[in-house]
Amino acid sequence: DGVLIHIIDEGWKEVKIAAISAVTASVEKETGEIEVGLSQHSYRAGLWEAPKFAHHLWAESCRRGLEKAKHVVSVNDGAPWIWAIVFMCFARCTQILDWWHAVERLWTIAGLAFGADQAAAAAWVKTQKELLAQSKLRQVLRNTRNLFPRTKPLPEAVAKAAAYFLHNRHRMFYQEFRQAGCPIGSGTVESAC
Repeated sequence: DGVLIHIIDEGWKEVKIAAISAVTASVEKETGEIEVGLSQHSYRAGLWEAPKFAHHLWAESCRRGLEKAKHVVSVNDGAPWIWAIVFMCFARCTQILDWWHAVERLWTIAGLAFGADQAAAAAWVKTQKELLAQSKLRQVLRNTRNLFPRTKPLPEAVAKAAAYFLHNRHRMFYQEFRQAGCPIGSGTVESAC
């Protein structure tokens, strides 16, 4: 991920940050659901441009032994520079769009569709989250389209949210990812930011 920091006498600059963690998955006895845990975190951060950051990420991943890992998972937001680095460093990894970044787009859509009616917006988002959790993105997109008259173009923010979903659709199989014991949130790197 990237985060802006203010450097004295230089202004705002973006620090690129990566977090590498070990993933453990276990079955919760009462519910039968898979619980995912992350541990053994390490980080790499710096004021690098994306290509140089890729070298630092690769160095940290080699230090951690990722090239020997049976399964590598990368959970990120939808920034194209991030996915380019992931592809370059970990071409065979499972790519997952961070759950909360997807949900954030649902709230953008709901806010434009329902305005001040927070109860209706919350109910719509709840339903869409349930569909996303079941890997039913196509239905979420249909439901989104049905919120707005077809006689008018979609509001720009809604069109951008839909494009975000479509561009990342292969990273949004949340049900399958959870069943495989993969994390679907990028909280470790977000908290590092």
